[in-house]
Formats: sequence, structure tokens, C-alpha cells
Amino acid sequence: MTVVVGLVGAPVLAEDATVHLPYGVPVPEGQELTAAPEPFDEAVHGRALPNTQPQANEVLKGAAARLPERSSRPRPRDPIPDIFPGSGDRGFWVNQGQGIFAANDAQTDLVIPDNAVGTTIYAPTHMPAGNVCVETVTAHWRYSGMATTAHAHGFWDHCGFDGATGWQTFEGMDATWKGKYVRVLDGEERYFTEVYKDGGGCAHGLLYNFTQGLWEEKLTPICGNSGFATGWTMWESHYLMDVAQRCPAFPRVRASGIQVYTVSAWPALTTSNSSQLGPYGLCWTNGTYNFSVSVPNSDWTALTP
Repeated sequence: MTVVVGLVGAPVLAEDATVHLPYGVPVPEGQELTAAPEPFDEAVHGRALPNTQPQANEVLKGAAARLPERSSRPRPRDPIPDIFPGSGDRGFWVNQGQGIFAANDAQTDLVIPDNAVGTTIYAPTHMPAGNVCVETVTAHWRYSGMATTAHAHGFWDHCGFDGATGWQTFEGMDATWKGKYVRVLDGEERYFTEVYKDGGGCAHGLLYNFTQGLWEEKLTPICGNSGFATGWTMWESHYLMDVAQRCPAFPRVRASGIQVYTVSAWPALTTSNSSQLGPYGLCWTNGTYNFSVSVPNSDWTALTP
């Protein structure tokens, strides 16, 4: 690990991309990580582990499941309109590659307060460049009738699947999920995710399974062209920033070790293959929320506040 200093002056640890966990070796619950998994490459790692918990997919529950809302409208390159009232986004546009890998804070202690019921926060969320179909999304949301904030991870299909565009795999971050996919790194509960397009033009969505020490394929590969030549990595919210006085305090959310897939290599996200996204939304523009970048642009933290 290397200690670096973010834009706000706070020291953070940056993962060394040259050191990885030994593949196929489980990491017990409670054991803190000293390295990150290597980005998945079938030529190196063989076939990924099949989905170990298809029964946990909330999409299969149909109308019985209350999934967070997402816009069906294409996201333009710039600027981003308020697709939902009070949209608030901050991060980076991803300008190269056909895949993305990241370590994400799970942040299941994030609480949406009573005066912000109706809010959806997707943070971190990552979409590859290169017209890839799939986005990997951390979701925190609380709607009317919900006593508490819900937390989940999902893969969103931007190409359409069986005639519909939307969540394809969506799993709550319960104790079972965290036991498989979450471990502590740099003092924070993190999980590792990857999306990439294969040579046949099909997108894959994976999570790293620590109980097996293997990458796990979480959805049937989705083939097609999303129309998004540019991707993104960001903190995204809806129905939060439409009231001037309302910028609740949330735990900081960090995404780190971000890499993009180019042919057979995984270079880091840098200022040469990405560009600034936002700030959009009053909590960002009025300075209540701030954005720290400790390794441009592969390690960012949303300071809220």
C-alpha cells in the first residue's frame, strides 16, 4: 500500500495495482485485505464462478419487489439534465476502453433521513465506455412506506433484455451477501466489481467472491450496443437536491483502484482517459458536498459532507 494525500489534505491508502490477492484462495470473514483482486481475464483466470445465489435476485420477485427507480432516457454526454427532480452527480466521464473494474465502499450505514424520503442514491456507480451494455451500481434508497434505508447492488442493462431495459441482477446487501462479497480494505467495507465486453460483443457483470477466492459471473452475458461511447464513474442521486435547505449528511463514499479494459490490458483510469463529470445539483455546486481525488482519476471520495 502507498499513502497519498487527497485534494482536501486527508491521507488515504491507495491500492498497489501490481500486487493482487492469490486467485482461488478464500479470504475468511473478518480478515482485513492487504491487496485487491486482479481484474478478471478469462485467458488468465479461466471461467468465472457461476452465480452462487440466483435465488437472491430481487428482479425475479416481480411486482413483489420494490426496486429503486432508474431513468429509461439516454444519459447525454454533457450536460446532464435533471432526469428526476434534484438530480445530483459528481465523478468522471470514462472516455476509453470496453470494461471497468473498481473497489467500492458498500456503506450499508448510509441513512436517508425522514426529510429526504423519496431519495435514491447510486454511489459508486460505474459504466464502461465503448458501447458496453451493462452498468454496475451500488444502490441506497428510501421511499414512502419504507421505515429504513435499503442497500443493494445491481447490474443495469442499457441495451434491453427480453424486450425490457432495466435491472437484470439486483441483490440486497444482507449478511449473506456481505459474507461473500465484502471485506475490509483501508478500514472500510469494500466490494470489487467488474463489467467488460468480450470479443463477441457481449457484456459480463462480475463480483469477487471472497469465500471462494474467485470472480463470480452474476448475470447472463448481454450482447448488443448501448449507444454510450462514453461511460462514467460517479456518485449519483435523484430527488435529493430539489430543496435548497436539504443537503443531508451521509457517510463518505469511495471508489478506488478504478481500471479500464483495453484489448488485453487494464490500465488505471487517469486524466488521459477520463474527464470531469459535474458537479451537478445544488449540494455539490453550493459547496456542502465536496469531491476528493487522491489518485487522478482512479481513486475518488464523495465527501457528503
